[in-house]
Amino acid sequence: MIQRLLRTALLVAVMVGSLAVVTVTPAHAIPPVGPNQSVTYTFYSDAAKTVEVGWWSYGSCGEPFDFGSHTQYFRIRYVTCTIG
Repeated sequence: MIQRLLRTALLVAVMVGSLAVVTVTPAHAIPPVGPNQSVTYTFYSDAAKTVEVGWWSYGSCGEPFDFGSHTQYFRIRYVTCTIG
């Protein structure tokens, strides 16, 4: 009986500890855009950044789009445009 209580307590402690690790992970901030500006992310398959696998764009220059895969390897490009 005591072993069962100890196992249950240990399981609860591990679950609570795992939850704390998951919730503490920082989120990546999305850079804001200014007036007449857009941001385009180009995502790559690996750290060499030679094979493009996805794109994401938002802001004032054209239609926003999201295509392909998002990876941890990316470049960010800011574009200033004239809206006429």
